[in-house]
Amino acid sequence: MERRAFIAMLGAAGVTVGLAGQAGPFAAAAAAADGPPAPDRAPHQPFLHGYDAAALKRWSPGSDPHARYLRSRVPLAERIAPFAATQANPKLSTAPQLMNLSFDYDNSFFTAFKYNDTFARRLLRFWQYSDLYGSWHGMPIAGSPVDKPVHGLINLPNPAYTDAAHRNGVRSLGCWFWPRDGAFSDYLEQRADGSFPVADKLIEMADYFGFDGYFINQEATISERDAAGLMKMLKYLRSKAPAGFHLQWYDTIMVNGRLSYQNQLNDRNAPWIQDGDTPVMDSLFANYAWNEERVATSRDTAKKLGLDPYKVAFLGTENEKYGFNPPYDTRLIFPEGQPARTSWALFGSHFAWDRYPDRENPDAQAGVFQRERQYWSGPNEDPTRTGRTEYVPWPDEDDGKGRDENNPRKWDGVAHYMTERSVIGSFPFVTRFNTGHGRAFHVDGKRVSGAQWNNASVQDILPTWQFWATSPGTPLSVDYDYTTAYDGGSSLKISGELGPGNPTTVRLFKTRLAVGGGESLRLTYRVGQSGPASSLEAGLIFEDSPEEFVWLRAPKAGPHGWHTHAFHLGRFRGRTIAAIGLRVSAAHKGSYAVNIGELALLAGGRPMRVERPTGFQVDAAHVAGGSAEVFLSWRMAGSGVWYYDVSRLGGDGGHEAIGRIYDEVFYVKSLKRAGREHSTTLQLVAVAPDGTRSAPATARLSWAGASVSG
Repeated sequence: MERRAFIAMLGAAGVTVGLAGQAGPFAAAAAAADGPPAPDRAPHQPFLHGYDAAALKRWSPGSDPHARYLRSRVPLAERIAPFAATQANPKLSTAPQLMNLSFDYDNSFFTAFKYNDTFARRLLRFWQYSDLYGSWHGMPIAGSPVDKPVHGLINLPNPAYTDAAHRNGVRSLGCWFWPRDGAFSDYLEQRADGSFPVADKLIEMADYFGFDGYFINQEATISERDAAGLMKMLKYLRSKAPAGFHLQWYDTIMVNGRLSYQNQLNDRNAPWIQDGDTPVMDSLFANYAWNEERVATSRDTAKKLGLDPYKVAFLGTENEKYGFNPPYDTRLIFPEGQPARTSWALFGSHFAWDRYPDRENPDAQAGVFQRERQYWSGPNEDPTRTGRTEYVPWPDEDDGKGRDENNPRKWDGVAHYMTERSVIGSFPFVTRFNTGHGRAFHVDGKRVSGAQWNNASVQDILPTWQFWATSPGTPLSVDYDYTTAYDGGSSLKISGELGPGNPTTVRLFKTRLAVGGGESLRLTYRVGQSGPASSLEAGLIFEDSPEEFVWLRAPKAGPHGWHTHAFHLGRFRGRTIAAIGLRVSAAHKGSYAVNIGELALLAGGRPMRVERPTGFQVDAAHVAGGSAEVFLSWRMAGSGVWYYDVSRLGGDGGHEAIGRIYDEVFYVKSLKRAGREHSTTLQLVAVAPDGTRSAPATARLSWAGASVSG
């Protein structure tokens, strides 16, 4: 799994050599945890860790370091029913599913934070194509020595990524990887009553930390006895797991314990999915060296078991090593003009970030963002114009080395095969196009912090299509803008040379919103200071007429500040909104730019009521020099809250943003002391799903009473 640190371990553990002389495909996949922790970790900062057999068996939230600060609290959203007429490609079937096994912010070992204070970090902006997600990296167990880290069998998914996944209807999985230090039999202990302590704890941990199952990668030969014990434990785990829990098996060992990649679902590895009539795992992630025959066998084997091939068989593509040019052609899974054979699994979609040479430079992120769009939306960065533009078949044997891996013209784009999904099925729906990181922070159009930050936990639901812009001429460009934001760290910017020959339509969101009569659409926008006289319109596509937009024109706005306009939707009573877009146009040519700070679809009646938070307090503070690490808590509302905003009050009555979270706790990495102030007043505001803000609660940090560190 970790490229350097475990190659020697794999050999010692008896791992058979995988494809083209490489160690196991996943075993050689990710970078090692060499050296000390990253310098951006503060002394008391919560971070995730791994779990070995002993840690799993004794696990409890109260004894697990930082557990309270590493939970996902966002429930799994329900996706709306498919509607082919508004798909980027209406001919694509919605039946195939997608697993995305990937890093979260980076290749985290000692730096697995839920949120942090840097902008240049990977944030996934394309949740709409995935059904399953797994945060991919091993982690040392708690207390492991830095110079010789001891990794656990289990690592949890990053809770911020689980929050983002759930907000988009994607299940989030923890990861299991063997080989590790210790005896594998330690994990297989069975009580006299037939229960398995490790399995019980895996369920308990998933429930507490808020994720949905596990990706099981047993990538080393084990004894036949241990293999039988593992089979028994997995059956128990499946039988005890709650509804919606998902277990995915990676194509590794046989039932006798020998490592043997099958590169397909077949009779040899099928017992790990269903042993006779007994369910074991929910699905299989097949190793990468499949061909037409193996794809067909995978489909046939699933059917023979009485199972749906799209729910069971996920054939894998390896992008971490091969980038845009993997050796096994995805068209074997998705033959042109024919039904998909199986579902699809991706390993290493993080390469767009991880393999970019200047990825740590905040000023160079545009290159990362472009690679990400090319990966998901295709080489043209447009989900309606997918498909490779050049392709040279690989030789028969994969030599394990990348070839032209940074050339997006050799990649079709995930959107070429997978339909876009959406969770926008009820009012209210509000987005500020906040991608979950920024170089500053804004609230209600005001800059309230100049600090860099990343927090996938508070990423908005982002456009379904990134980006679908059309015009009779050359369409304007569409992108996220990190220099201008209305709320959070970014806005959506439409810009370019605009004139009478190229009015530009941008399709943004796939929806299923039944209009009852009192609803409204609210648009907040900011027009550039120079450019032609122009018009901005919001567009609605309805299910009963999916071939056309109905346009709602926004009032003309001057070049100063943000403007908000609400369109009442009463005239559309009884109709269902199936898609939302924007259109810009101008009678005369010139350089044009508009930033969209907020798009809100609101229910009728008064704004939602949200109560002032209660129980807000400072739990602990650790002072070093002129700043403090601060741990905050409050009583989380049972419902009706989108997120909580934490800020500090200045002596002039102003606010400085500290963070945003949907949780009952928050860690402040560096609260700066203002001069020689004796105390700092902190403020907590609850925000409803329609954007309504509560009255503030306050807590006071006494600098004299805080503990001193360092």
